[in-house]
Amino acid sequence: MDTNRKPAFEVGTARAAPGETSVGTLKVAVAMDARNVTIPICIVNGSRPGPVVLVEGGLHGIEIGTVEVCRLLKEKIVPADMAGTLVLAPQVNPWAFLASSRFTPHDSLDMNRGFPGAAGGSLTHQVARVVTRELLDRADVVIDCHSCNPPSILFTIVGEEGDAETRRQSVDIAKAFGYPVVLANTAYSGTLSGYCLEQGKPTITPEFLFSRRFDRASIETGVTGVLNVLHYLKMLDSEIVPITVEGGFDDVLTYRSIAATNGGLCHFEQTCGAVVAKGDTLAVLRDYWGRETERIVAPQDGILIAFPLQGNQAAGSGDKIAYLAYRVD
Repeated sequence: MDTNRKPAFEVGTARAAPGETSVGTLKVAVAMDARNVTIPICIVNGSRPGPVVLVEGGLHGIEIGTVEVCRLLKEKIVPADMAGTLVLAPQVNPWAFLASSRFTPHDSLDMNRGFPGAAGGSLTHQVARVVTRELLDRADVVIDCHSCNPPSILFTIVGEEGDAETRRQSVDIAKAFGYPVVLANTAYSGTLSGYCLEQGKPTITPEFLFSRRFDRASIETGVTGVLNVLHYLKMLDSEIVPITVEGGFDDVLTYRSIAATNGGLCHFEQTCGAVVAKGDTLAVLRDYWGRETERIVAPQDGILIAFPLQGNQAAGSGDKIAYLAYRVD
């Protein structure tokens, strides 16, 4: 980049000259009535050269907290005081949002399993391709925001894809964000974060609290976390503000999912943030009349960070019951 002259930055209809903020839309598809389908975009273009940071969310339509995080970032950041460029894309799956669904209703697919997309694929894959081309490929750092229903602590995931240096940079950025940091022990095919890491782009995935609702603590700490990252990247002169997470931890741990084998109504036996030992009961599944159908136990020592049930407080075979963070020697 020419360090003496910083260009305007454009995404869709949003165009921001250096030192300006612009809002607009990005066309991602065409509906059956021939109308363009768009997603909201905001560009905060700093007055000095620097990295391009993308903050996006809403891959799952029920995870709406990123909307408020992005709105407040737009209001708080003065572009004349910033280096680099911040791109805000708070809701990238409008169909899932309008349906209040985790999945794209047209093809029943999870958009976070469809990256980098495909030109001739179904709707989810075609939209993922636009998001990849217009947003991901143009970013240097990606903050991929999601939500985990309570009970859960706030935490940030760093995926296992990409090379060691990209993962190291991602961990450092996750630490700067301020939530407890966990490393994924399983790579799911087609995730947005996995694609970015494989392209050498440092990427973190903060997990806010609640789906379908705004959670004040998540929003306030989410804004603080992004500002912390911008400071870490030397885009802002502000100081890093520590974030206190109840049940949090300082070490970088690895996490795993623990799933049900049988099924039933899920009764929690631990609080999130609890330190547990191998064999401790995390939850008990029972039928309607209280008969125990399965006891979910910790497979190793660790810290319980979430009960990530996506629907009712119940589970069937294969459904995730708990996330356990643990130390890898």
